[in-house]
Amino acid sequence: MLWLNGHIARLAKLKMTRKTKAKSWLTSLLLCLGLSLFGLSPVSQAQEDANEQIDAIFDKFDQGEYSDQQAISEALDYLTANVTMEDTKRYLKLQTVLCWNNYDITKQQAIKDAIAFADMKLLSEGVAASAETTTDLKLCRAFMHQLLGEVEVALEEYNKVVAEAYLIESPRLIADSRSLRGAIYSFQGNFAQALEDLITAQHLYESLNLQYWAIYNLTELATSYRRFGDPQTAIKYYSKLEKGFEDTGDRDGANAIKTEIGFALEELGEYEAALKKHKEAYKYWRDTQGEEASSYTAVNVAGVLIQLHREDEAKAYLDLAEKHVQPEIGGSYSFMRLYQAQSALNKGQYPQALDYIDKAKRSFEAIKNARGLEKLHMVHSQIFVAEKDWKQAYEALLSYIQTHKSLDATQQTNRTTEMRTRFNTEQIERENQQLIELQKIKENELVILKQNKYLQLAVIVLGCIIMLILSIVAYKQSQKSKLLSILALTDHLTQLPNRRYTYSKGEGYFKSKDEGDHPLSIILFDADHFKKVNDKYGHDIGDKVLIALANISNGLMRKQDLVGRVGGEEFLVILPGTTAEQALNIAQRLVTTVESSNFDDVYVNFKLTISAGIASVEGDKSFEHLLKRADDALYRAKSSGRNCAVLDTQ
Repeated sequence: MLWLNGHIARLAKLKMTRKTKAKSWLTSLLLCLGLSLFGLSPVSQAQEDANEQIDAIFDKFDQGEYSDQQAISEALDYLTANVTMEDTKRYLKLQTVLCWNNYDITKQQAIKDAIAFADMKLLSEGVAASAETTTDLKLCRAFMHQLLGEVEVALEEYNKVVAEAYLIESPRLIADSRSLRGAIYSFQGNFAQALEDLITAQHLYESLNLQYWAIYNLTELATSYRRFGDPQTAIKYYSKLEKGFEDTGDRDGANAIKTEIGFALEELGEYEAALKKHKEAYKYWRDTQGEEASSYTAVNVAGVLIQLHREDEAKAYLDLAEKHVQPEIGGSYSFMRLYQAQSALNKGQYPQALDYIDKAKRSFEAIKNARGLEKLHMVHSQIFVAEKDWKQAYEALLSYIQTHKSLDATQQTNRTTEMRTRFNTEQIERENQQLIELQKIKENELVILKQNKYLQLAVIVLGCIIMLILSIVAYKQSQKSKLLSILALTDHLTQLPNRRYTYSKGEGYFKSKDEGDHPLSIILFDADHFKKVNDKYGHDIGDKVLIALANISNGLMRKQDLVGRVGGEEFLVILPGTTAEQALNIAQRLVTTVESSNFDDVYVNFKLTISAGIASVEGDKSFEHLLKRADDALYRAKSSGRNCAVLDTQ
């Protein structure tokens, strides 16, 4: 076959399409890379949309916007399905969100499960590497311990979390931990520390624009004023809070405030008004959450009814509470037993009353509720008086007086602290503002780091684009050089190898023949009377004749054979691995084929013959000598009348 036949046949097509294809490929490549750079590729855009949705859900949890349990469950399901461990920041955020929101805190087992979840996550390497996530999970765990009535465990952990939150300079965690710790201090009667914590948390929540949590913290602050002995101020705050919750559609929050208003009204001795508030709250929780959830507010209703000497009504509420309120729920349980003791005392059931007192006392002491113990000692004394056990009554009264004095002393200290705290709010605001500013600096640093990351990515992508462009240019240049090289060795008219290349290949075959002792033959042929063809028909027809002759000869040859144009109308066929006899047969077939070929597409009724000289290597010293022998044989063919093939023999 023709040398590089398949490749050369594609040269013309390659010339026409290479430039178009290269330009199209480069344009597509640049477009793809550009879209990737700016995050506009379909895959990256879909991921970006998903991340935005995930961040929006996280933000709703942070802002406290989820109030419906079904909405919370759906949001958590979406986060769990779409946040992967590879996305470290969002994965860590998910762990804290799950701890705070994935467990029903009205059920003890669920609370224990939340503690187990926090413990497990705190042991994992990924969580341990994040100080903020670790601190948040510890805070969640402390809150769950508080719900189980393990107040001392919770308080100890709150103290650690507050210290860690300041260490990592996290305003949000400082606000959360001090708000929760302040609520415990308030319940225990430590109003000095409670006010300091709650006021600090309040300023931070407002500075962070966390209105939902600011409202809840303000609820605890108002409750502290009530417990502190300032129910009027507390009611003022409560009324605003109740309206705020109702305006935002947060019915749970509004009904929680009704309970607090009820407590404040009790402090003022307005029992009928207090009873109305407690019953409204009780009815709401019963209708929306069920009997168990309403059992805690049932205790509050019973307490007011006993103050109004309506023991029979109170008993129904206390019986309901006793079915669900367990000792682990320290606050509600202790007051339930105290109210049961009061009710039994009023009914003259003194042994039963003493039994209730013992249970209430253990619970109050466990949660360190001095205010509850004060009331308990008074009821305890009254029971002994009713039994005419004057010694025991006296001792109980002494306990009451001692507790009352202790509370008075604490209250006096607290009033001093309250005044100092109120006048020191400017300093608290200043400290909180510094925390907020530090937080903003951190956020700005993160933004800068993110921008730098994108800038580095842009530089890398642009570098890749430049390298690709250079590679494409280099490739095109290489292809162009190869094409020029091929063209330099190719006859432009017939697309056969030219004289230079054909002789070079002949030299190569001649040398390899010596090394491997393989036969080598050549055929040198030309068109008979070709000068007359040019003279009679013109050079255009002559060129077409040469092209046709090239195609005929090329079609008759084998794959390993080489046909080249070595002169005007002269062609050389190199036949590696071919004996003299085989070469003669090939040459005769070539002569016969040309004579019988139809050249009507060149010129009507045009006929052409060729003469061929064949030489086979037989002790030749060089390829030039072999070529001369073929030329001599061609001369003899011409002399013999043309249109024939002559084999030269040594």
